[in-house]
Amino acid sequence: MLPGFSITVRNLPDIHVVAMHGELDVATAGGLEDSIVGLAGSTVVVDLSGLTFMDSSGIGAIVRARNRIRANGLGELVLARPTVIVQKALEIVGLGEWIVEWSRDWDG
Repeated sequence: MLPGFSITVRNLPDIHVVAMHGELDVATAGGLEDSIVGLAGSTVVVDLSGLTFMDSSGIGAIVRARNRIRANGLGELVLARPTVIVQKALEIVGLGEWIVEWSRDWDG
């Protein structure tokens, strides 16, 4: 990943919380799909609260990761706490239903 984008992972019982920070775009999305799929085996919660921007490359990486996780029976991927701009992008492409309510238990 390039400067300007980072992820942190919190491993909790049966949940992996992947917090994204910065701009998720064509320059930073490379490798994200594999990184997320590598955590599968239970529920993967993608925390979008730290994103300042996400383009179609970022959305595509998340969609592909979710599809691989589900197709291989590795668990589930959900989205949480999107910023307003990220939520609008997700809703425009029909992914608003992937957003779940945040659980304080996920804050670690």
